[in-house]
Amino acid sequence: MVPTHKTEHMINDVQHALSLMQKSVNEPDEFDPNTSQRTFRISLGDISEGRILPFLLERINKTAPKIAIESFFTTREDLVHALATNELNFAIDPVIPRSKDVLSKKVFEDRFVCAHRANHPLTKLPNFDMDALLAQKFINISNRKRGPALIDVELSKIQLQREVALRAQHFLVTPEIVRSTDLVLVCSQSFAKKHGLQFEELPLDVPPVEQYLIWHSSDDNDGSHIWMRELITEAFDAAKTS
Repeated sequence: MVPTHKTEHMINDVQHALSLMQKSVNEPDEFDPNTSQRTFRISLGDISEGRILPFLLERINKTAPKIAIESFFTTREDLVHALATNELNFAIDPVIPRSKDVLSKKVFEDRFVCAHRANHPLTKLPNFDMDALLAQKFINISNRKRGPALIDVELSKIQLQREVALRAQHFLVTPEIVRSTDLVLVCSQSFAKKHGLQFEELPLDVPPVEQYLIWHSSDDNDGSHIWMRELITEAFDAAKTS
């Protein structure tokens, strides 16, 4: 039998209720990081892993040595259900789910730049204007098979299109490619600086890079969640200045 749409909603409601009951039974009223053996599951992309995991693990190792972290990617379609059923405790994403059952907090914002290798031909140009931008070959990072990046959306508004020579899944592979080729990468300024890439300001307005910390509303007052939310926020603050 195939469940009806109404039945699927009932199943989700029951799962949510069971999750709340499980949390109330299994989690203590007070949280002590020194003795807690909790595992926190966080949905992260690779660039966010690079930004915050080193900080998180260093801090946890010193102040909460029995706590563990599991990091993996969860699709946006599955995010709310995963948070509701406690398969996931937190998510970091630029898009906030449209659900009354989740809460969020902006933890990161930066501007986009065009990153390139040292001595790239574009450095010899008198200025980096729109013609110079469109003359480049780009790396585009996305875990989707197809679809535009933010810069593509903005270019399409003025009937322009860039040339993408490589579409790949992970940002952390890009610095080596950028340093060894003439391909350029649209990325956050902090990412370019961290990996020693030169960069130019974009000659068009592109909305900033934003990342939100997302969690289920039923966990909002939980002591362990509050502790971890504060720690994740600190990690992103540290990433902005490093």
